[in-house]
Amino acid sequence: MAQQDPIDQRKLFTQTLVISMIIWLILIMGWGYFSRPPVSDKPPNEVVAEVEKLRAEKDYVEATRRAQELANRYRGTEYGALGILLEAKIYYEDKQDPREAYNRLRQLEELYPNTQVYKEQGLPLLEQVSQKIDQEMGQLPSYRTLDAIMRLFSFAGDARFILGIFFIAAVLRLIQVPLVNRQFASMRKMLQIQPKLLELQQKYSGQELMQRQMALYKKYGVNPMSGCLYALLPIPFLILVYNAFLVYQVQFRAGHFLWINPDFAARFPGIVGAHLGQFDAPLTLLYAASMYLTSRLTITDPSQAQMQKTMAIFTTLMLLVFSWQFRFPAAFILYWLLTNVFYTVHYKLYMRTPAPELTPVDDSQAPRNGAVEKPKPMGYQPPKKRSKRK
Repeated sequence: MAQQDPIDQRKLFTQTLVISMIIWLILIMGWGYFSRPPVSDKPPNEVVAEVEKLRAEKDYVEATRRAQELANRYRGTEYGALGILLEAKIYYEDKQDPREAYNRLRQLEELYPNTQVYKEQGLPLLEQVSQKIDQEMGQLPSYRTLDAIMRLFSFAGDARFILGIFFIAAVLRLIQVPLVNRQFASMRKMLQIQPKLLELQQKYSGQELMQRQMALYKKYGVNPMSGCLYALLPIPFLILVYNAFLVYQVQFRAGHFLWINPDFAARFPGIVGAHLGQFDAPLTLLYAASMYLTSRLTITDPSQAQMQKTMAIFTTLMLLVFSWQFRFPAAFILYWLLTNVFYTVHYKLYMRTPAPELTPVDDSQAPRNGAVEKPKPMGYQPPKKRSKRK
């Protein structure tokens, strides 16, 4: 039986991985939808009365469940907004948990900005809880750091948040420049070595092809996995910024950006953010488009171009789903978008510079059999070879 080509094996593995992850994503979303608590068929006024009675009896678990039932059953109506408000009150007034209360009130602000429940009861409570949350978070180093950065641009008024996010994205990208240059150098070497790889693929197949490819990588000092390793570098910065922005999210309520404002958000509740502390679907779509274009522009292996295009589409769709599910604040999405733009510009500028000629690695001085070469003393010169006398 003929051995299957390793390239076909990689394509089959990638396709299987993509299909399995899509299936798991559908299962998770379906489980989240069908595992919601069942709703009763009682009139909404009776459900509200039951919630208040359970709160008086200090049965907060059941009271929360009934409030969620009300919100789910009457979604999009005044009673749906009242269900979220009751849940927020349980967390803030009964459980003494202002953070969870703030999350519910932020949801109420995003989905029901035009309801009487939000305007008359939700908004005053949101202002009260926001003030308490901001006071607690104000003692954290990440909050103080962000606040100091935003004060640098206080001359710009509400636009200081946009300039501050731009500044943070630029500084963190500059910090990563040395290692990113190594990533780009590895990607450039992969481009330079492609003709030689294509020659091997035309002559050999199976295990022999893999061995010759590894020998070629070793000969020219190319590590095909180094680009992936350097690509993991931004993840710690991303997590750090995300957590810092969550700490500073109350202050972001005063920040606006183009269409992200209360007037426009009132027309499209749940889609357009009223401020930088809310989720904004258009900005998320804009980032997803930039991410897809960047993935297409940085393809370094023509033999795997189709596979990388598929992965770019899949990654973009996953980003959209998770962003919608977790409702990332617009401030974080804007930072994410700016870092991606900086990365793409950096890549284009780097690739425009003349590439050094690809030459074999000189390993004549490398230690043999894994032996570790001892360090030479300062001023050491190797002995001159004596010519043999006839």
